Amino acid sequence: MPQCRVASARSLVLMTISVGALSVFGCSSGGSGTPIGGTAGNSGGSAGATTAGAAGDSGGSAGASTGGSAGSQGGGSAGASTGGSAGASTGGAAGAGTAGMSGGAGATVVAPDGGTMTGTAGSGGRPSGPSAACGKDAPTDPIGKAVMHNLMVTNIASKYMPAYVSRYYYTTLPTMFDPTKQYPVVFYGQGCGQTGSEGSSWTSGHFLTDVFYVQLIPATVTGATVVPSDGSPGCFQAGKQGGADSPDGPYFDQVLAQIEQTYCIDTGKLYVSGSSSGAWLSNYLACARGNVLRGATADSGGLQHDHGTCTGGAAIMEMPGDSTSSIVGGFDIGVGPARDTFIAANGCSTTPTSTMAFGNANGCMVYGNCTSPVVWCNVGGGHQSGQGFIADSSWAFWMTLQ
Repeated sequence: MPQCRVASARSLVLMTISVGALSVFGCSSGGSGTPIGGTAGNSGGSAGATTAGAAGDSGGSAGASTGGSAGSQGGGSAGASTGGSAGASTGGAAGAGTAGMSGGAGATVVAPDGGTMTGTAGSGGRPSGPSAACGKDAPTDPIGKAVMHNLMVTNIASKYMPAYVSRYYYTTLPTMFDPTKQYPVVFYGQGCGQTGSEGSSWTSGHFLTDVFYVQLIPATVTGATVVPSDGSPGCFQAGKQGGADSPDGPYFDQVLAQIEQTYCIDTGKLYVSGSSSGAWLSNYLACARGNVLRGATADSGGLQHDHGTCTGGAAIMEMPGDSTSSIVGGFDIGVGPARDTFIAANGCSTTPTSTMAFGNANGCMVYGNCTSPVVWCNVGGGHQSGQGFIADSSWAFWMTLQ
């Protein structure tokens, strides 16, 4: 049996780790079994042929198919199909297969003094791969034509009921639709007053053949049924007076769920784009659903003050128009502060790392050194000046992402 040495008094600090698995404390390095992973040492047990090593301080190594358990500091390594469990400060790595696409979130550590620390999520936290409808019967929608879909939104706060419950949206299949292909999806929101399939720059040119297009529609509420009552009728609720519990969040979730069950799409290539009220929606969804969306573009719209904690993860392109600053309730919620919020959420450089052209937009400042960069494209002009740029420039930007 290997002997243990105490390196320092600091190493004896006891932590309770809440990862949904048993806690393992060990020393030195764990051994490896022939198919079974070794027990834990300080660095975690080595992997067996099929079973991951038990966790040490740094997390167990991966088995051939099973991710390593979490250690007190590091997440377990990923198996071939299963992501490693979370460590106290680092999430487990993502596995290669379907089950491992989501890395483990960091555990919450409770120290003896009662303080807590929550670790960051592991890699691969965003969905990817084919939707549930892939390989099933092809939809019967007319090719290249907008089709309206109704839905009843559930899981919304009582203050939004019933005005924000009955909603609808439009889908448009690419003109050269191939039922065996996994299509990227662009969700688009226009300005206030949109009630039908009005189209956008996403419904012209090569996007007609490359993109599965979804047009989101604001709830058609007016006057006293608007929440809050001084909000603008015919606009997305996620906006200047929007709340972190905006009904546009559950609305988006249910639209996406219906699409995944009906159409073959690439769930790792979900993008949202919008202008004016749709830009406020785009920024809100990029904040609240950043672990679902790969990219977002907003033209002439900021980010509401009451937006909750942004998840981070969506790559952002901001076209400020006339909305660099927007003071509401004493808070600046314009495009400038929105950009800075996403820079912080995505862990990007706080100063531009390069200046680039994307599509037909030149001189875009890139805040990089992160996997989901933030781009500031000031194309000039006034309100909604980005409408002639948003499709070409967004697409060029998103195609650079990994």
